[in-house]
Amino acid sequence: MAPLTLRQHRDRASLYWLFGLFVLLPLTAVFGHRGVAPWLLLASLPAFARGDFWQSAFGQLFDRPDIKKPLFAGLVAIIIFCCWVFLSGFWSPKAQPSLILNVLAPVLVGGSVVWFSLNLPRVWAYRLSAAFSLSIAAGVTVLLFEGVTGGFLRSVLPPADMTPGGWRDVTALGRGVTSLAPALFPAAAIAAMLRGRWIGAVVIAVGLFAAMSNTVTANAVAILAGLAAAGLALAAPRRAVAIAGAAILAALFLAPLLAFLPVDLIFEKQGGIAPASWLHRVAVWQAAAAQIPDGLPFGYGADYARIWKETAATIAVPGARFELSLMPTHPHNVFLQIWLELGLPGVFAIAAFIFFGLRILRGALLPPAVLTGLIGALAAIMVSLLIEGSIWQVWRHAAMALAAMGVALSYSLYRIRSNS
Repeated sequence: MAPLTLRQHRDRASLYWLFGLFVLLPLTAVFGHRGVAPWLLLASLPAFARGDFWQSAFGQLFDRPDIKKPLFAGLVAIIIFCCWVFLSGFWSPKAQPSLILNVLAPVLVGGSVVWFSLNLPRVWAYRLSAAFSLSIAAGVTVLLFEGVTGGFLRSVLPPADMTPGGWRDVTALGRGVTSLAPALFPAAAIAAMLRGRWIGAVVIAVGLFAAMSNTVTANAVAILAGLAAAGLALAAPRRAVAIAGAAILAALFLAPLLAFLPVDLIFEKQGGIAPASWLHRVAVWQAAAAQIPDGLPFGYGADYARIWKETAATIAVPGARFELSLMPTHPHNVFLQIWLELGLPGVFAIAAFIFFGLRILRGALLPPAVLTGLIGALAAIMVSLLIEGSIWQVWRHAAMALAAMGVALSYSLYRIRSNS
């Protein structure tokens, strides 16, 4: 047998490297959800090590730039957005130039992982897609075990959680589910393609039970929303991307209307019924939205909410043991945060990025299995953005990129299976 070439050695090393990372991913979600961001960076190394990545991914963009191409236009939009983040630091009370990397780095690294996943040979597509699906399934299974046992694995491994009721570990496990929830849908799509629909359904069910057994209610809402959206994609595949896009853009542009939320009435009607954390969010959303007009057109600057927290008023929330701040570290709604901190330039730049991204997806004519995974992931992401996310949390962007990687792998798997 002929000796392996340098390229074949590189490709084999890349394959083993990604296999090792997929083994580590469940542990990352359980023991340190913020580790999803460095995990994604490590997963991008095989792409960065390939010359054809630089030639095709960036060469086609900048050798023949054309604003009419959705891919190039989308890249320009996100670069403008990131540059505006940097510029806003000049008037933000908490100027941090490095915040530009909180958005730009996950986009570029995530894009490289997606490119790599879309340019796989036959054997790689099978093995890596299966490894992705197994990794996500294993992650939610361990998180389910932790939820049922009250965090057994985290309790027996140092460091010990000395917080009252172990709330730090409990919250961290909930965030671990958050980091995997969007990727759950492409993982289930891959499982269905490889082993049948029932196996895909089992993957979703385990993820849902993991979300319900941990304390972050938003995770269960996100997965249920993803299931509903996936059902819509099956029922109306030709319109699914358009409907999803319209919903995302509507959520962005209508976010300031949260200023008209009847907080007192909601407290009166839902006090003692809805959890205090959810009622608190209603008050936070109303307060953040009410501040938007005075900051227009340019916004208050990146990470303004963190400074606002120091002087924000407090409010009595039904069910809470003490008064809560009208502004936590962030507004728990990414769209509100963009309006509040980055103003109209930030809103229109991110809207353009979303619009061109959706044009790419519509033009791809995705098959049903891939489409359901994509739309389910988008819905789960939307819930996270609307009720708990912050634009400066890098691990949340990495979770979205992880889901995008799963969608790309499912597409590669489908393409190779259909060709065979």
